[in-house]
Amino acid sequence: MKIAFVSSEIYPFAKTGGLADVSHSLPEAISERGFKVISMMPLYKTVDRKKFGIVPTDIEFNVHINNKDYHFKVYKQKNGVKHYFFHNSELFDRDYLYGTPEGDYPDNDIRFGAFSYAVLEFFKITNFFPDVIHTNDWQTALIPVLLKAKYNWNNIGSIHTIHNIAYQGIFDKFAIERLNLGWDLFHMEALEFYDKVNFLKGGIVFSDAVTTVSPTYSREICTPEYGYGLDGVLRKHCHKLFGILNGIDYKVWNPETDPHIYLNYSSENIEKKSENKEIFLKEHNLSDPSKPLFIFIGRFAKQKGIDLIKDSIDDMAKMRANFAILGSGDKLYNDFFNDIKGKYSNIFIEVGYDEPLSRKMYASADFLLMPSLFEPCGLNQMIAMRYGTLVIARKTGGLADTVKDISEPHGYGILFNNPDKGEFIHSLLRGLNLYQDEHTMTGLKRSVMNLDFSWDASASQYIRLYEEIKFSKGV
Repeated sequence: MKIAFVSSEIYPFAKTGGLADVSHSLPEAISERGFKVISMMPLYKTVDRKKFGIVPTDIEFNVHINNKDYHFKVYKQKNGVKHYFFHNSELFDRDYLYGTPEGDYPDNDIRFGAFSYAVLEFFKITNFFPDVIHTNDWQTALIPVLLKAKYNWNNIGSIHTIHNIAYQGIFDKFAIERLNLGWDLFHMEALEFYDKVNFLKGGIVFSDAVTTVSPTYSREICTPEYGYGLDGVLRKHCHKLFGILNGIDYKVWNPETDPHIYLNYSSENIEKKSENKEIFLKEHNLSDPSKPLFIFIGRFAKQKGIDLIKDSIDDMAKMRANFAILGSGDKLYNDFFNDIKGKYSNIFIEVGYDEPLSRKMYASADFLLMPSLFEPCGLNQMIAMRYGTLVIARKTGGLADTVKDISEPHGYGILFNNPDKGEFIHSLLRGLNLYQDEHTMTGLKRSVMNLDFSWDASASQYIRLYEEIKFSKGV
């Protein structure tokens, strides 16, 4: 079977979030099972062509939209043909993938609409027709629309994955004309969304299957609370909606081999995790390794429950515990955490993105905080547990699917239900109490290190879905 995996970002070439990690690991896991998988993404200015051995092919063509021709040249990695990159200097030679810190690029409909056309033109020119095209998020959601409504390639299956329904690719209604889609697609059963064009809605309606990145999230987005206006569309198409939990790549996330942490360790010599903690505390001017270390790593955004941390910071400063916070995001939160850096003797704060530091934090911490308002899947909790760090999280989305509260049989984490300060503080206090039981803590740390959140189960579910779609096409 031939699979084309299309994403706006793929690790390590370009990354703004978890989409890039999934777009790297899932195709790898599927190809390891004998399937022919090619991955496709735009070639941004920020991609280091020399470092990754990205070279031009002889494939080039024009995409005519917006009353002009956009010239695309296709690149690939020098040592193989697994990854293809689509370059247009006007659209993708920019400093950011989707927009500046001030906001999204106003022509993102043209940028990713042109890329969507370019993917299908590539198939036509190379005569490489996949059995299934797997698209991701709003940036590639037009591909299932084009596949059925413009190219009429009905023997090719399509699957679309929603990584975060809060981002939908909504543009003014004249995007229909700019993208040569035709006004016959501008109605409530297709792309129309409150008199605008909604890319993600098109992907949901026109794809053969829709997946989300965890089972719980697939149910949540069918409700008004979490559906961001698309819950009705999803309920109508629930027969083709599946929740498949993401995984992590244990070759990448492994405390036994991680070159960034102070001391490597496994569940068999977990005492070295405590040594990592001691070094981390000393390096960042935090005292007393007998105290528990709570960490937060992630985007400073409302979705991540950052307001709960912000509003609780004075209470946290009074606890007999150390805290380390690493992240960046909305200017409001960046400014807040920059302003309080150094204010509290037991709270270390770093505003920015620093992967080596994040790995040291995973290896050193006792608890990871994930107080998300919603969480489609979440990878941080899986990474943390791989490093023997227990998770304190709100019970939502993928967090509910991967963290089991210690009050339940064989539980190994701490969950709270409502996103309010009182419940969040109570969860921290539960962590403090649990930490006092050294024997139980050590056992739980060993236990979570041996949980399996690899891509094996997820890849198997996707393969079954690909095969069902292929079979339904009569191929």
